[in-house]
Amino acid sequence: MRFVFLTLGYHPDTDGGAYRYAAEVAEVLASRGHGVEVITKAPDQPLPCRETRNGVLLCRVRGPGGGFRRNWSGVVAAAKAELKVCHNPSKPDLVASHHAYFERALRGLSPVVFFHGPWGLEHRFACAGRVRSLPIRMRDHLVSKWLHQIEDRSLRSASRILVASRYMAGKLREWHPTATAPVEVVGGGANPTRFHGGLDRSAARQKWGVAPGELLFLSVRRLDPRMGLSILVQGFASIAAKHPSTRLWIAGKGAQREELEQLAQARGLDGRIRFLGFVPEPELPGLYSAADAVLMPSLDLEGFGLVTAEALSCGTPVLASDAGANSEVIGGLSPELIFRNGSVEALAGCLDGFAARPEARPDRERCAGFAREFFRWERPAAAFERAAMESGGGR
Repeated sequence: MRFVFLTLGYHPDTDGGAYRYAAEVAEVLASRGHGVEVITKAPDQPLPCRETRNGVLLCRVRGPGGGFRRNWSGVVAAAKAELKVCHNPSKPDLVASHHAYFERALRGLSPVVFFHGPWGLEHRFACAGRVRSLPIRMRDHLVSKWLHQIEDRSLRSASRILVASRYMAGKLREWHPTATAPVEVVGGGANPTRFHGGLDRSAARQKWGVAPGELLFLSVRRLDPRMGLSILVQGFASIAAKHPSTRLWIAGKGAQREELEQLAQARGLDGRIRFLGFVPEPELPGLYSAADAVLMPSLDLEGFGLVTAEALSCGTPVLASDAGANSEVIGGLSPELIFRNGSVEALAGCLDGFAARPEARPDRERCAGFAREFFRWERPAAAFERAAMESGGGR
C-alpha cells in the first residue's frame, strides 16, 4: 500500500514529540513493505528537497519567507502541489495529516487525522512562558482562537481520527464537539533498537559524571509552563536537605529556562540542580540509563509522553503527575509512581518516598518489560494499515 503523511516537522530534523511519532510510524510502515511518502515543512538547516531515509521518501517544502502568514501560505501551496505529484499516476491508499497546519492543502481529500494535541491551547501555554505586554497578550489570545478554528476545520474534514490515549480521545470531543469522525486510540511507542534495558548503566553514569552513591532525578522536557518544571524545582527543594545525595537534572530548551535557573538559585540549589540544555537523541538512552528516576510533572495536555515510554524501555522508573494521560500510561506499572498534579507537596512526597524506600521502587527489568509489552510502534502502524484497507486501499 501507499501512504502519504503530512507533518509540520520530521524527526530528527525537527525536535518534538509529534514529529518523532510521525517519523517512527512512517518508518515502521516502510519496514513492512509499504510505500511511504512524507510531506513536511523544510527546517531551517540546509537539507535536500527530496531524500529517502530508512525507506521513507521525504519531500521537504518551503515557503517564500517573510512573515508567518505569508510563509505559511507558501508552504501550504507547495504541499498541495506535492500532493498532486503523489496522486500521479494513481492516488495513495491513505493520506494522513499529523498537524492542522496543512488543513488548506487537504481540502476535499477526507484524510485520516492524527490528533497529537490542541494547537491553540499549546500556543497559549507557550506564550505564558514569556514576559509579554498587554497588547501582545491580547494578540496571543486571538491567535490561539484562530489556530483552534483551523484545527476544528481539519478535524471536521477527517474520515477517521487517531489519538495516542483515552485522555486525548475524551478531550478531543470536549474541544471539538463538531468533529464527528470515528476516533481510535492507538497508543505510542519507543524504538527498541535505541531505547532498551541492555545498556551498561555503570558506564553511562560514569560518562555523565554521576558520582557513586548519588541518586539522580532527571526531567527531559520542553521548558515551558505546562510542563510543571517550576513545581518540580520547588518540590525538589523541599527534600534536598533531607536527602543530600539526590541531584536533579533538567534537559531541554525553552523560554522558561532563565526563570527556572533563577528559582533554583533562590532556593540555594546551584550545586544540586543542573540544566543540560538540549540533549541530542543519540545521547538520550545513556542519559535515561544513568538516572534513577525520570520526572514528568506535567500540568496539562499530556497526550501520551514519549519520554515515559523511552525511559521505561531503558529500565528507568518514571514518576509522573496525574495530568493528562500520565496515569493511563504508567498506572499499570505502579500507582505509587503517580502524584497529584500541580502540588508541590505531593511531588515532594513522591520524591521523598522514592529516595527513602529503595525497596519500593519498581526494578529496572520490570520497567523495561512493561515497556516492551505496552509501547510498540507496530500498534499505531497497524491502525494506519486498517484505515487504508477500510478506505479501499490494498485491493
